[in-house]
Amino acid sequence: MLELSRLSYRYPGAAQPALHGIDLQLQAGQCLGLLGSNGAGKTTLLSLLSGVLQPLDGRIDWQGERRLGLVPQQLAFYAGLKVKENLALFADLYGLRGVERRQRLERCIASTSLEDKLERRAERLSGGEQRRLNFAIGLLQPAELYLFDEATVGVDAASRQLLLDAVQQLTADGKAVIYTSHYLDEVEKVADRILLLHEGRVQLDVDTHQLLGDQPGLFLEWPEGVPQALSALLAELGLSAEPTPDGLRIAALNVEQLLAITRFIATQPQAPSLLRFGRPSLEQLYLRLNGGRL
Repeated sequence: MLELSRLSYRYPGAAQPALHGIDLQLQAGQCLGLLGSNGAGKTTLLSLLSGVLQPLDGRIDWQGERRLGLVPQQLAFYAGLKVKENLALFADLYGLRGVERRQRLERCIASTSLEDKLERRAERLSGGEQRRLNFAIGLLQPAELYLFDEATVGVDAASRQLLLDAVQQLTADGKAVIYTSHYLDEVEKVADRILLLHEGRVQLDVDTHQLLGDQPGLFLEWPEGVPQALSALLAELGLSAEPTPDGLRIAALNVEQLLAITRFIATQPQAPSLLRFGRPSLEQLYLRLNGGRL
């Protein structure tokens, strides 16, 4: 539904482009997790897609009608109005009428758990409640592509789960989503694909399932380094280890091999500082792909 070809943008007076030569295809029903450190170009890309900025080079091609829903990083509602008044105002701005208006309002209120906040003025809400109102206004807009820019900052854990469920429902309904967040566990949960930006360029564009893999591995770290005898044990078991910044990862081991390594650990004078069995987390991979730099 969306294709970017060699998309570039440079802010006036900037020495380097904020985005350079971005190629991207996005399908309906797909959620793209947009990652990158501060200044990587994430917000610039969303600004170009939403029409706030115009590309200096390259193309943005839409299939069908260009209808966007946006949940911005900044709060975007009227603080002096009640929650229900804000929702009614934005429903008017979005041109919602009749049954569609009622159904979308009910769904957005339920998705963000604002039922008991409708009579409160927006300025009297807590920071997390204001984020939920911001989220509801974005979900209210009928769209084919929804953009989420750090949309859950300051939201408590229970509310975050509620909002992530709403994002997953959008893709289940056939909508496309671009989701950016520094909470990498959120991105890991909702995204089908990961796009990593670094200094305005695409460093990685890959399927989330392919990136994280299927085979569980064993992650080990020791405060004073990996015991030397572990190498001999791994060779005896026919296993290879991949070094990590503070330890190692052993991939694709069976139960008997895991048991032998666990017995070895039990004989060591110092316990490991990390022992984790499973897939690598997106956070671990992100730090590695970014060279260990935040």
